Amino acid sequence: MSGIVHPRIGNKSSGAPRGKDTEIVIFRWDHVQTKAPRDSKGVKMQGNIVFKDGMYATQVYATSSSISLPRGIEGDEDKGAYTQVPEFSHPGSPLELEELQYNLMNKPLGVAVKVGACDGEEPYYKVYGTACNPLRLIVEGQDDNEGVADIMRFEMSRPSSVPPGRYYGTWTFDSATVVLADATTVDVTNGDGEYQLTDNAAPTEITGLTNAVNGGKYTLLGSGGTNPATIQATGNFILLEGADWQGLSGERLTLQAFKDGASSFKFFELSRS
Repeated sequence: MSGIVHPRIGNKSSGAPRGKDTEIVIFRWDHVQTKAPRDSKGVKMQGNIVFKDGMYATQVYATSSSISLPRGIEGDEDKGAYTQVPEFSHPGSPLELEELQYNLMNKPLGVAVKVGACDGEEPYYKVYGTACNPLRLIVEGQDDNEGVADIMRFEMSRPSSVPPGRYYGTWTFDSATVVLADATTVDVTNGDGEYQLTDNAAPTEITGLTNAVNGGKYTLLGSGGTNPATIQATGNFILLEGADWQGLSGERLTLQAFKDGASSFKFFELSRS
């Protein structure tokens, strides 16, 4: 049975334009091994989007003012559905972009844009397209006296029964940052993303992450082997249900950093798989 989720929605945020990350995430749904399911309210995505071995998402720079993330509901009576048409412009037309466009043509795509990071709210990715109703790429290239640019627009072949999702996880790009063997802390200077642990010479416990930022999200990838690293549900780590974690092969642990002092952090588990 469905019902009203919120009895009243007040004025919690400004209607002014909000900042968007200029690194647009594009991926193929047929490269995804595990999707992040939505919660019972239909918008928030839980866990991580996990890619098949050797498959990755990619990032494309977008001119900030060109990023458009519309959503709407349209259709005849009793046939309302969501439209999702994200688009952006990339300056110039480099070879790498043309090659990417060629390889994405006629493929089942998803697009994600990070919002909220600059405006005080918890950052998340707006994810357009689903595995069952993916996006397709449409390109409009400009090369004239006014400039050179490529407008990349993404459309669904039919309206969707769900709105764009809100994704709070991390992404798999071309490679994860490798953590040296026997390390008891993980340096996350490279920012949000994946960190590949390495089998250790002796039993090793990870006690913290260094160079974290408040709100940062970091996914640790287990190494397997004779002495995989472990994390105890004590000290700097707040793990779900107080369950310790062992970095076995194929295991993933996603953590979010929260500052609890001038230079200290606590790391809360978001998901594991």
